[in-house]
Amino acid sequence: MKFIAPLLIFTLVLPTQLFAEPPTQPDISPTPKIRGITKGDPAPFSGVLLNPAAAARLFTDENYSNEECKLRIDFEVRKEFLRMKLLLDSTTASMNAMEGRYNSIITIKDKEIERLSAIASGQKDYSHWWATGGIVVGIALTLAVVYGVKEMQ
Repeated sequence: MKFIAPLLIFTLVLPTQLFAEPPTQPDISPTPKIRGITKGDPAPFSGVLLNPAAAARLFTDENYSNEECKLRIDFEVRKEFLRMKLLLDSTTASMNAMEGRYNSIITIKDKEIERLSAIASGQKDYSHWWATGGIVVGIALTLAVVYGVKEMQ
């Protein structure tokens, strides 16, 4: 028990992974290297010497640069097309909403004009009866107040 407790403490405080070396990975894709050679260098010709990674990169860049350009152009054109379509759809929806609002306001105004025209042309003028009734009620109230005041004295 005296041996196990310090061993457990040691393994908890200092795990064994701390003492391990990091794993080395093989150089799968070496960096591209380009070297110029001249006639005196040990090579069969003068020119540029490429390692396999540089040659592969040169050929793939050449083969796929046109396709990459086409893809970028197609992407940007599609993005701009969709942005314009969204703007057009938004404007169309706004126009339709304004048109509906305009039509409802015109309908309400037309109904109000019809109602006021019917009132103005189709009915008789009873304003003199209202004035007469107001005068009669006013006289009656005045007499009732005078009678009430005399009774209280």
